[in-house]
Amino acid sequence: MRRIPALLPVAALAAGLTLAITGCSGSGGSRSTQAEQAMYAAASKPVARSASLPAGQMWVGGPAQGLRIAVSQRWVPVPTAAAARRRVLHGVGLGQLTPSVLDEVVPGWGSPGSQALAVGGAQALLSFSCAVAHLPAGTNALTGLSTLAEQEFTAVNSSNAQLGQTTVDGRPAVLVYDQMSVGTANVTALQYAIAAPAGRTCYVTLATQKQVPYMPVFSRLRPAIRVLGT
Repeated sequence: MRRIPALLPVAALAAGLTLAITGCSGSGGSRSTQAEQAMYAAASKPVARSASLPAGQMWVGGPAQGLRIAVSQRWVPVPTAAAARRRVLHGVGLGQLTPSVLDEVVPGWGSPGSQALAVGGAQALLSFSCAVAHLPAGTNALTGLSTLAEQEFTAVNSSNAQLGQTTVDGRPAVLVYDQMSVGTANVTALQYAIAAPAGRTCYVTLATQKQVPYMPVFSRLRPAIRVLGT
């Protein structure tokens, strides 16, 4: 059943998932729900900046993307060749989406100012970029970002859609959790939509068919995301 999106503090979403765990049956469902709860809990914690990168991590991104992110060195750049990019999309279950719907799920995919990384062959895709926000008129940052996320949920007919307000690099942001069926694939998209300087919105999106192992990976990204520009 699709959950109706609501712009709530992520701590409130995590509390709701604690109750959901109690009612879960079967180890697979329990692991999935616990992974959700851990992700929301991580997004509700204050961020402490680290003076140096932990061992095994690297910086990716830069001024062209509007973001700099510390990720594991296991992530590798997705080649720009069309065939290679199609293989990655099929690997994470998004290969059957039309270009317009794909841009709703993975904003900026393939644009000159975006960067895409893959891990585990093509078990998970990480994409990030910034662009002019185009928020609905008369909305503040959080409400506008929420509206854009709901457009994504509608475009892919999400089976489970969650929104929570948070901060990334001290800026208003929305945490988006989206489960969808794309052909025979069951895909989870995890995303930070961030209100950035100069009227931009920055997106950090992870898409995978293996949500349980990659939710913790996504939850660890937030402290090491830097929004660039003034």
